Amino acid sequence: MANVNGVNIHYVIGGTGEPLVLVHGFGQNWYMWNRLLPELSKYFTVIAPDLRGVGESDKPDSGYDKKTMATDIHELVKKLGYQSVNLAGHDIGLMVAYAYAAQFGSEVKKLALMDALLPGVEPVWSQSKNSLWWFGFFAWPASGQLVSGREKLFLTNFWPVVGHVRDAFTSEETNEFVRAYSQPGSTTGAFHWFGNFERDAKDNLGFMKQKLTMPVLAMSGEFSAAPYFGAHCRLVASNVKESIIKGAGHWLVQENTAQVQQDLAGFFQGK
Repeated sequence: MANVNGVNIHYVIGGTGEPLVLVHGFGQNWYMWNRLLPELSKYFTVIAPDLRGVGESDKPDSGYDKKTMATDIHELVKKLGYQSVNLAGHDIGLMVAYAYAAQFGSEVKKLALMDALLPGVEPVWSQSKNSLWWFGFFAWPASGQLVSGREKLFLTNFWPVVGHVRDAFTSEETNEFVRAYSQPGSTTGAFHWFGNFERDAKDNLGFMKQKLTMPVLAMSGEFSAAPYFGAHCRLVASNVKESIIKGAGHWLVQENTAQVQQDLAGFFQGK
């Protein structure tokens, strides 16, 4: 646990070498990276936090815009004594990772953005925002209370909506994700991530006036809802490489672990 930016952030750390920060997304917590940690930790000191709002991290009433959430992670990195990092984010974590790189670009060596969209980055943001029903439901203030106490029913029915591989999660992963979202306040906290999209869109319009210059890996699933992801990332970054994860929907790490591990490790190791 670390007290940073006014909140307590839970994180896992291990391995040796340069720091690599892995930021999870919605419906998962730090444990989404568990399959990759043994290999990545051979080459990197891996830091996998729980975002504010879920699991053992604090769940305050505010601060769920991605600019603030990125500052949480940046202050954690500084508290751990690192000056610069490699950074990867999936889903909501992608939005946080982009806000981190946009604010602290000189401190990010390489950035991997994994299968989501950036609020406010058109032409696809408005279309997607209005067509994906869960964006609206999750942002509704009462939704966290409605789902509270029914986390397993909710998550096990939501995961397949955006996935492609059937039963992609192990029982251990399922149990851990359900446990994390069953912590008091977690459903409301995680839904606040969506409730702040309008604020994020305004922030991103400012960030994207200056494109990211560090190497960026745009990773998406073959059966992702965002087949235009590489072009989307090129709107905010000037040095973008694409990775299409074969046979995968949104849950990249679980749906094709081997290719995600190979492509992430290769990118961050410079291969």
